[in-house]
Amino acid sequence: MAVVARLRARRVKAGCALVAAAGAALTGCAGAGESGTTAHAAPFTAGGVAVTVRTQPRDGTLRILADLRPERTGFHLYSLSLPNGGIDGIGIPTRIRAEGGLRATGPATTDAKPRVLRPAGLDVGLPVYEDGLVTLELPVRRVEGTDSAKVFLTYGACSETAGCLPPVRDQEVTLHLGSAD
Repeated sequence: MAVVARLRARRVKAGCALVAAAGAALTGCAGAGESGTTAHAAPFTAGGVAVTVRTQPRDGTLRILADLRPERTGFHLYSLSLPNGGIDGIGIPTRIRAEGGLRATGPATTDAKPRVLRPAGLDVGLPVYEDGLVTLELPVRRVEGTDSAKVFLTYGACSETAGCLPPVRDQEVTLHLGSAD
């Protein structure tokens, strides 16, 4: 039995090494062209929301994609459309921006479905997204002379009945882009 367990463990380690090698081969090695640069940041969790950030070429352009998923059922991310100060001072808008090796060429967007959240005990409707994954998309261009970019995320998650999770403001994420030949 112990031999079988060791063989399985080796197989899992070998599989993980193969996945890591494939990820390294795909990360940041396509060159400087807008259509080929791919970079990934380490996933993290902050404010009760699991986050991954990456770049993705699409139709000759480059985009930063940030996947945000509240970890608790019934919690919703505030919308991109929420004003900077919230509504009556309530809520923290979802925001994404880039500095360093990437510059935004347009506003952030998402395909997530919006809805209105009415927190218990408050006479206010707040624009949020439906439960689940919200992917932010920010069109960007590569800036020559630097091989990394900083992405900053601001967001908050709230529930109609269980209150709000701690907001996250300007969470810095570094993307290593590779050389800009």
